[in-house]
Amino acid sequence: MSSSAVARAADARTHCVALLACLCAALPLAAAEREDARALARDDGRLLYREVHYQDRDGDADRRVVLYRCPDGTAFARKIVRSHGDATQPDFAFHDARNGYREGVRTRDGKREIFVQRGEAAPRTTALPAAEDAVIDAGFDAAVRMHWAALGDAPQRLSFLLPERFAFMPVRVAKVGDVDGMRALRMSVDTWFGFAVPPIELRYGLDDRRLREFAGPGTVRDARGRPREVRIVFPARPTRSVAATEVAAALADPLDGRCAI
Repeated sequence: MSSSAVARAADARTHCVALLACLCAALPLAAAEREDARALARDDGRLLYREVHYQDRDGDADRRVVLYRCPDGTAFARKIVRSHGDATQPDFAFHDARNGYREGVRTRDGKREIFVQRGEAAPRTTALPAAEDAVIDAGFDAAVRMHWAALGDAPQRLSFLLPERFAFMPVRVAKVGDVDGMRALRMSVDTWFGFAVPPIELRYGLDDRRLREFAGPGTVRDARGRPREVRIVFPARPTRSVAATEVAAALADPLDGRCAI
């Protein structure tokens, strides 16, 4: 091969490498699934806030990022859920910038602990207690899918974590019925004083077993610091794929909303 032919081949390889680099740079680093929901007041149906849910992978963990936005679009709270293996018992961290409230479960040096912080007060922590059929935060979704067939026959008993009480609460999850392509479930406290605690009503799609509606006390608190009674409605349409940059933006979005809830 002549020297000119060698030079042309080298140039061609250089252009191919450059083109490949440009194509790779144009592609998103990773994909995530996004789903939007509306949180309505359970009493009068007015819009209180919106939730934007992202699901992706973060290293070796499945991750869910939830950004809470006021009706005007400003972000006021964020939750990050990370699951390693057992999806029913993930680590999570919730922060509401309106009042400084924080709660969650984290793993440190192989040990798990609950943490709660109210405003400027020092955070409180305690070791995560053991519980039979334990469910933590968004791990409830995984538990529903795990017990889906059994729920059709009989109520299922779980232990649901209440972070601010640093304890698990025994709950009973029962099927109410299947109507209009959705399965209605009711979660109630499974103790003698359960009558004093209103049940949580849920609806899941029969085809995809995806949460469509939640009605009960939510994660976000009202001005008095109590969990707000809400009806959270998810769209019937499937989730949509977004670029990893959108998730990064949701993680970096400053929490400065001051909406009254």
